[in-house]
Amino acid sequence: MYRITVIPGDGIGVEVMEAALHILDALDMEFEFTHAEAGNECFRRCGDTLPEETLKLVRKADATLFGAVTTVPGQKSAIITLRRELDLFANLRPVKSLPGVPCL
Repeated sequence: MYRITVIPGDGIGVEVMEAALHILDALDMEFEFTHAEAGNECFRRCGDTLPEETLKLVRKADATLFGAVTTVPGQKSAIITLRRELDLFANLRPVKSLPGVPCL
């Protein structure tokens, strides 16, 4: 079983995360999902764009699904803070071209 921390974030991130979780549910694999907060809506609720509890959950997980976040003017970016805390220096989005599917 894989432990995955799910951070939908704000705006389109919530919609994207719903679709991603739907796809993962269709796989013949076992996942344990833990939901966490980050971004503008999180800041409005708790005064932090990336709470320490979210960082703890990410560190415990095998993987993290991160949607999209809005950076609050004058506050630290949640995604940049997360990358710095975890020594992640690239935002890779691997893709695979499929036969018969046109590319841009």
